[in-house]
This record gives sequence, C-alpha cells and structure tokens, in this order.
Amino acid sequence: MTQIWKYDYASRCDCSDDDNCGCTSPGNMSRSYVAEDFATDTECLPGVGSQALNFIAPAVLADSTVSESFNFFDYISDCYALLVFYLADFSVICPQEITAFNQAYAQISGRGVKLVAVSVDSVAAHSAWRKLAISDGGIGQVNFPLISDINKKICSGYGVLRADGMAQRATFLIDKNFTVRYQAVYDKEIERNIDETLRVTDRLIALDEAKCRGLECLRRV
Repeated sequence: MTQIWKYDYASRCDCSDDDNCGCTSPGNMSRSYVAEDFATDTECLPGVGSQALNFIAPAVLADSTVSESFNFFDYISDCYALLVFYLADFSVICPQEITAFNQAYAQISGRGVKLVAVSVDSVAAHSAWRKLAISDGGIGQVNFPLISDINKKICSGYGVLRADGMAQRATFLIDKNFTVRYQAVYDKEIERNIDETLRVTDRLIALDEAKCRGLECLRRV
C-alpha cells in the first residue's frame, strides 16, 4: 500500500534560513524535530527479502524543478533502485558522498538502476545545496532526485531515523518487484564505498538474470 507523507507546506514561513530559524511553522522546524503522531512498528520495517515501502513526498528533481508529490514506486517503475539516505544538506561528509554518487551516475543508470536520495531537509534547502558550488560545500546539479522527508516518516518507515532527528547514512537496493535485496547502515563518520555498492548491484542483477534464463524469472504483477 502506498503511504502518503503529508505536511502542510502551504503555511510555512518565508524565512530564508530554512532549517535554523527556529520557527515552528512547517518547513522551518529544526532537523531535530520528530513528530509525536506516529510510531514505528519494528516488525514491519523493510529488511532484506521484504517489500520496500512506497512514499509520496516533495522532491527536487534532476532538472531543478520541485515536485510536491514525487511517487517513489512510479519513478523507479520497472528498474532496480538505489535508495540512499544521508544525514543532512550542508554537512561535512554528505557533499562528498552525494557528488561521488553523481560522478558514478552514468555507471549506475547504465545498469538499469535509478538513484534516489533522501534526507530530512526541506526542498528549499535541497535547492540551495544544489545551487552551491562543490568547492563551497555544495553538490551542484546532481542527476537524481533529492527527497524531502521533513516530517521524518520515510526515515522512520525504513528504520533509519536517528535519535537526533536526522537520517542514518544508509543504502537500500530494491529490485524490479519492489523487494529489498540489500541494505547497509553506516556510522555517521564512515563514508560509503561506491565501488562496493556497484559490486553488490552487479552481483544481484547477475543472479536475477541467471534465474530468468533458468525460467525462474519473477514477473511483477
């Protein structure tokens, strides 16, 4: 079932300092904010071999436009997907990771894999981060969507919401049947290895293709 993460973006204030102004209006709360109106059922968290969770949320797309209703499953369609959670925009390690994923984008997309990145920042923060030069701590115009999980429910649903309200550094590889086939969660100080992510991706795709050739191919219904 599709889960729609709703937040009242229409009533956000006009503060330019989107994440630090202290305003309690939606879209301008601090990153440490965690909603009290939901709880995570740990038995339903999507682990390896289980169904991934769909979500509909605001996003900054590769062409710099903003979608208020980005649908994850619709976007990945009949492709594999790398769902990448990172701590925060304008942080120390995350720009290096996101730009590394972007540098490997041609290799990732060439494997029939769609890349989607998620943090608890607002679309305004995502847009500003994309506009900032890499030399100044920005990420430039990356080729994949940046999802705004400002109400923390995507992170919570995937079991990667930290106690401080930010996302864990985590990666999920999801196959064409929306099944989680690989997941990795890292300490906030440890960078991801893109080559290892590609190695795992190649291995899983090869296994699936071998099953198809053996007439065991699973088709999405």
